[in-house]
Amino acid sequence: MTRVSDPASTLNDPIPPTVQPDGTRPPRVVIDTAVIVSALVFGGSQSTRLRRAWRHGYCRPMLCRATLIDLMQALARPEFGFTPHEQQTLLGEFLPHALKVRAPGVLPPDASQPLMLPFVQLALAGRAHVLVSADAALLTARGTTLPFAVMALEPFLLMLRDSPINPQPLR
Repeated sequence: MTRVSDPASTLNDPIPPTVQPDGTRPPRVVIDTAVIVSALVFGGSQSTRLRRAWRHGYCRPMLCRATLIDLMQALARPEFGFTPHEQQTLLGEFLPHALKVRAPGVLPPDASQPLMLPFVQLALAGRAHVLVSADAALLTARGTTLPFAVMALEPFLLMLRDSPINPQPLR
């Protein structure tokens, strides 16, 4: 079991043994919608490194129906101004590299539940090694025990860089 840790301390923490079962296989990872949208829309060095990691098989991002709906709704927000074709193009940068997980009972985020609950449920259903999040409450939760690591983007990218992963792109 891995404790949820704060993003600053994660930089210095040893990599949890649950992150990579045999040390060379890409970790199964749930990436929250905010992190995916940032990687697809806003760019920057971290975003580029994350896109390369999922494209080249250094990590196995997972999604389920509920998290896919959340991602599609995020890309359709008026503040982005994307046409349906542009939204499909952005989804095409991510979806071919994602593992589709059946997670019955997981509903898209809404006001009646904690925002990150669907991502935690997906991580549990898909036996994730890591949940990458920008959610401060999830990253700083104390006393929460989960069977996967919870990390901010930068510590996750450092973990990938420092791990002897043999990339395995999806077929």
